[in-house]
Amino acid sequence: MCVVVGKRLQLFYWKNRNFFELREDLAVPDYPKAISWCKETLCLAFKTEYCLLNLLTGDQEELFTTSKQGEPLITRVSIDMFALVQDKKSILVSTDRNLEMKAVFWNEIPTALVYDEPYLIAICGKGVEIRTVAPKLQIDCFPLAGAKLISTTKRGHVYIASGNSIWCLKSCPVETQIESFLKEKHFELALSLANLWDELPDERCKQVAHIQKLYAFNLFCNKNFDGAMNIFSKLETDASHVIGLFPDLLPADFRNKLEYPGALPELQGIDLEKGLLALTKFLIQARRNLLGDSKFKLQTISSTVALGEGNSTIRTKNQLLQIIDTTLLKCYLQTNESLVESLLRLKDNYCHLEETERALKRHGKLKELLIMYRTRGLHNQALHLLQRENNKVRIIQYLQHLGREHMDLILEFSKPVLLENPNEGLKIFIEDIQEVESLPRPRVYDFFLNNFIPLVILYLEHIIHVWGDKTPMFHNALINQYRERICNSTTDQSSKEQLQLKLVQFLQTSQYYTAEHVLLHFPYVGMYEERALLYERLGRHELALQIYITKLKNMNKALEYCKQVYSKTDSSRKEVFTILMKMLLSPPTDSKPGVMDSEEQVKEPDLPSAIKLLHDFAPCIEPFRALKFLPDDIEIHKVQNFLKTSVQNHFSERRKLLIQKGLTKSEFLRATSEKCLCESELFQVSDNTVCDVCRKRFTNQR
Repeated sequence: MCVVVGKRLQLFYWKNRNFFELREDLAVPDYPKAISWCKETLCLAFKTEYCLLNLLTGDQEELFTTSKQGEPLITRVSIDMFALVQDKKSILVSTDRNLEMKAVFWNEIPTALVYDEPYLIAICGKGVEIRTVAPKLQIDCFPLAGAKLISTTKRGHVYIASGNSIWCLKSCPVETQIESFLKEKHFELALSLANLWDELPDERCKQVAHIQKLYAFNLFCNKNFDGAMNIFSKLETDASHVIGLFPDLLPADFRNKLEYPGALPELQGIDLEKGLLALTKFLIQARRNLLGDSKFKLQTISSTVALGEGNSTIRTKNQLLQIIDTTLLKCYLQTNESLVESLLRLKDNYCHLEETERALKRHGKLKELLIMYRTRGLHNQALHLLQRENNKVRIIQYLQHLGREHMDLILEFSKPVLLENPNEGLKIFIEDIQEVESLPRPRVYDFFLNNFIPLVILYLEHIIHVWGDKTPMFHNALINQYRERICNSTTDQSSKEQLQLKLVQFLQTSQYYTAEHVLLHFPYVGMYEERALLYERLGRHELALQIYITKLKNMNKALEYCKQVYSKTDSSRKEVFTILMKMLLSPPTDSKPGVMDSEEQVKEPDLPSAIKLLHDFAPCIEPFRALKFLPDDIEIHKVQNFLKTSVQNHFSERRKLLIQKGLTKSEFLRATSEKCLCESELFQVSDNTVCDVCRKRFTNQR
């Protein structure tokens, strides 16, 4: 309770049938003419101005001047709002000191004012006016001579007093007022009254929902689309009924069955676009609710609200999602085409296939149609569509992303592309894309081998050199393809030289082909250097060197071969220089296919080359075997360097072995000494001895 005493305010609270001081007195700058209390805020009217006073801090804030004529008036409108009279208007002020943009205007200056939700009732001149705050309506106005005071005790009962009379104003029944307001399309007032209706909660909720539906429909008809969709969303209105408000979004037979509270407006141009944007927001929220909220986890739906009284709601979750997604697609096509792709890429996309096809084709959206086919797994339809459009680039891109599980489709639709443009078609199988790299390579290889032989080498080179495939089958196949192309009479000389260079380089670098299998297919005549490389891989160095000496007659290549193969620690490679020397001094006479023909003339011994070999590579040649091959009448000074080097190497090796023997013996003696020292120590273990590891006595162990 607040009591005004002069320029001071005294505050009290009631407890145990007594008043107690709430806080110390508050001083004000003038004598208050009117006062009202909301929460922790007092609103005071002085002679010339209104102000707000915070009871917690004692701060005062001036608002605006009072009426130039008549007394200032204050009435509480809600728990946080006042109505302040200034001349012929009442201004609404909230306790957080925000001046509302709402003001109620009167025909004359009010002399008394009360609020009976949702009405403001004032004595103005010689009569009474009844108005509402939102919307600003004059509900009634009637004369009442001599009225001076007005007060309310409970909702719907207002008392007015004059000098000699008292009147009571009673409101009509709420349902009557609601019906009247609905006829006049004052839905906000109808909602306010419905929330105050003294009726069972279920009945009141039904009435509120009914009014909200009518209000939302009225907003839609007045092209306030955002406001209408917000109400539809709060009511959880059946999405198909809301979609039916717009033209050409639902099938005609389905839309014709829907009933609405009134005639639908014709939407065109900018109005239609604004409406579709608002509908899009509504559908996105409805979709989110269906997929995310716990009450929609079941496949059936029971909580959606019908917009029209005779309309039936959709009960199947998938069916409703199908309508929502298909409509979203149509909305995007008319308002924001860039969002069509993102909708169709969703894993949980429920767009109706036939309806979506028609819409996308009507708008010429080939790319988006392909995305829908892909997300639905309808790759055959997508590829046939691209074939009809004769779009080779998109066919290639589409096939590249199918993956190994659709290998039959890839092979089927790649043939026309490969026939028209082999190099571009090859990208289907060699592009650096994960799906392409994971394709079954043996099947792709067989496909090229049976249909496009000229592309086999390109494919094998890519998977080996670019992707690093180590499968022996592919390495063998590439060698065989090189060989067949070189031996083919239709291959021009320039191409043969390039292929031979590739083949030699591949035989030298690849570690994964099977030499014995590849060698079986090589011709006996020609391709001697390649055969020599295969013999090298097989470790048959004598045959390889025989090719260099007898067939190629190239001593330099034979030396290069020996340098490359020689290894002092490998017994199979250690003798390669000795073999070459033997071959120079005692040329082979036996004919071998691919190495030496029976009609071929036997090569004469080449003593100078052998002596030069001994001189240049003495450390790499076994001296005892070399001496056996040298002729008996050779002059000593010609092999002097070889003999010196051999003897030096022999003594060097002997010294190395003696040092190693001494070190080994020393290590043996040291180890023997340590062993004797360890064995000389005595360890006595009794029943009371404790183990150093587990800290238990030996007697406790079993």
